[in-house]
Amino acid sequence: MNIVWIFIDSVRRYYSDDDRSRLKIMDKFKQNSIEFKEVVTSAPSTVMSISAMMTGCHSFLLGTNYNDFRFDRESFPTLSSTLKKEGWKCNALLMHPDIREKLTCLDIYPRRKWPSNFTHGKWWSNSEILNFLKHVLPRESKNRKPNRQFWFIDYNCRKDPHISDKVEDTINLFYKYGYSHKNTIFILCSDHGYPDKSKGITPQSLKKENMTHDIFMTDDNIMIPFFISLPGYKKNVSFDYQISTINIFPTILDYLNIKLPNSNIKYSNSLIPLIKNGDSENTKELFARSDARFLGQSKRVCCIRNKDYKLIYNYEENSFKYHQIKGLKEKEVCEFEKEFDIRKFNGHKNFLTSTDKL
Repeated sequence: MNIVWIFIDSVRRYYSDDDRSRLKIMDKFKQNSIEFKEVVTSAPSTVMSISAMMTGCHSFLLGTNYNDFRFDRESFPTLSSTLKKEGWKCNALLMHPDIREKLTCLDIYPRRKWPSNFTHGKWWSNSEILNFLKHVLPRESKNRKPNRQFWFIDYNCRKDPHISDKVEDTINLFYKYGYSHKNTIFILCSDHGYPDKSKGITPQSLKKENMTHDIFMTDDNIMIPFFISLPGYKKNVSFDYQISTINIFPTILDYLNIKLPNSNIKYSNSLIPLIKNGDSENTKELFARSDARFLGQSKRVCCIRNKDYKLIYNYEENSFKYHQIKGLKEKEVCEFEKEFDIRKFNGHKNFLTSTDKL
């Protein structure tokens, strides 16, 4: 079995009139996949989010801060390291040099095989990523052992009105070289969303206020589009059941019948039983957690969410806010200080560690 994971930075799960909108290719891709409509990212920032996806571990535990972040594979087994032990070849194409350095949870496509006009110090555009893949995929497909490849392709939605077409071209390119829905797990998703400008938050306003988008725990920022195609399973189906991005890692290994690595991580549930059996009374919907910033960073915020409510904790202010969610809208119901009503979040202890103030 192969894995082709196509990732587009900062895309919301719904359509909007800016460059962070859900992509048209997602509706087309859904016809051959399973869509999870309620997916909470472990963090609304790229390095934290992808690291959580690749390890099945809550993002805030993976480092102390962003600037000195160096992923430790000895402490946190990854999807790539687990697959490599099973004989897989793992290749990632990442567009930003800083991300290429920090995301060592992925195996960058070997530098000696890069096309001659690609250098590490340059930010690669979406067109360049696609051209890179067009250059190397024919060669890798010709020489590869059947059904043992993991590809992670990194795109960016910003200021590219043709990004949906590029993603579709990428999918078709893999089809051309023998990757199909019969021999390949296809994943199409984002790492996080982005605050909706209709709510008054824009890149310009954030810059003016010296703020970054990752501290917002609004659904437009922490919910992502997520599609997965599993050979042998039904296509063109949707689930409203809420999941977290930390469910992806155990789900893939469960599907491939590969044991979870031995580590100190308490892994979340695989989604395979849910996909097989559908929503049922026996399926317990768990809470999901999203964190802004690593343990040692300032402006830390944490959110615990289910489909109806969310609890947001601000570490610096030591304050809680309680929101009610209705569709794509949410409303702050109440603000709590040291005393608060936690009855609707009686499962929150699943998310705590001895080092977490929450």
